[in-house]
Amino acid sequence: MPDVLALLPIALLLTAAAPAPVPPSAPLRLIETLSPQGVQQVSPGAIVSAASIGRPDSVILAGDLALDWKGEQRRFARGDVLRASGATGVAGVPKAVFCESEQKASLGTALTGQLAFGLVGALRPTRLTTRYCLFDRDGDGRFDHAVLIGAKGKGRAPFGIAPLEYGMIEGQRLASDALLSLRYAGPAGSADSIAFDLEAFGFGALREVPEPRHFIPVRTLPQKAVIGAGVLTVLAYNPETRVATVRMDHDLAPGHIVVPELSRGY
Repeated sequence: MPDVLALLPIALLLTAAAPAPVPPSAPLRLIETLSPQGVQQVSPGAIVSAASIGRPDSVILAGDLALDWKGEQRRFARGDVLRASGATGVAGVPKAVFCESEQKASLGTALTGQLAFGLVGALRPTRLTTRYCLFDRDGDGRFDHAVLIGAKGKGRAPFGIAPLEYGMIEGQRLASDALLSLRYAGPAGSADSIAFDLEAFGFGALREVPEPRHFIPVRTLPQKAVIGAGVLTVLAYNPETRVATVRMDHDLAPGHIVVPELSRGY
């Protein structure tokens, strides 16, 4: 019989390291534009457009709901708020899903399950959380299906639920300093193109934005580009002064942006 006390540190370590079976973060909502209007002449370093960053969308439930799928029992009450999550990757589930907070198994239950199988059991990765996500398959303003994220095998299949009305909550500010900006960087590595950078700021620091730099050719103008949620047209460019004449055809807001670091911050 393995020494249970000797296995305890290993089990605790693996329990803490077990990945949480949750969908990726939903895109943040850009809720307010702070962009100058009309045609601009900008030098390198100038902010061309900016928008306030809001939380991912949420929903408030208009009724009660009891779920019991594969032994996972949960009760939702009228007025409960569920947050949007990213695509689950489960077949038959749309990208727009709204999920409860994660449900954690008790430490005692987790350790009992792992230690009962000795060292092999302790070394077996264990998922300790599940999360119900609701979605509106036909878009009629009522949730009609759910999926249990973290379930195994066929337990991951979506299933029908009694129709449940909900109200959408959108446009809440992520933080007082949360801002997405489009900055003109000037020429970048080639005389035939100029660059623009997306920059996200929030909770007191700059945050990493996936694929922040965008290049626009200037050999033939005008040139239009879609950057994030915005549409920018470069009308003219002076290679000697590096001044660009630009126009925002569609501001950064309203729109959405994926900033993983900020998405975890709310």
